[in-house]
Amino acid sequence: MELKLFSMETLGIIATLVGIISFIPVALFVHKTKKTHNFPYNTLYLAILSNILWIIYGIFAHDSQAPLLSGSLYFLVYAFILYTKMAN
Repeated sequence: MELKLFSMETLGIIATLVGIISFIPVALFVHKTKKTHNFPYNTLYLAILSNILWIIYGIFAHDSQAPLLSGSLYFLVYAFILYTKMAN
């Protein structure tokens, strides 16, 4: 008999939330200071593209919602940083 504390789906969602929580100080710093020099445009473009691909994968992978959640949340973080970089 196998004891499972979490399903793989739950584990993926927890991993996503922990990752997003780790970005909160970065997002707050960018919002407060408008400093985005540590995020080159190419890095932001690739991160956004990567997360768009995760969103597409999440839409078509009916066995898991974790990639869709992860891709969407990280997309929002990187889009916010890119918007701030372009606006300042």
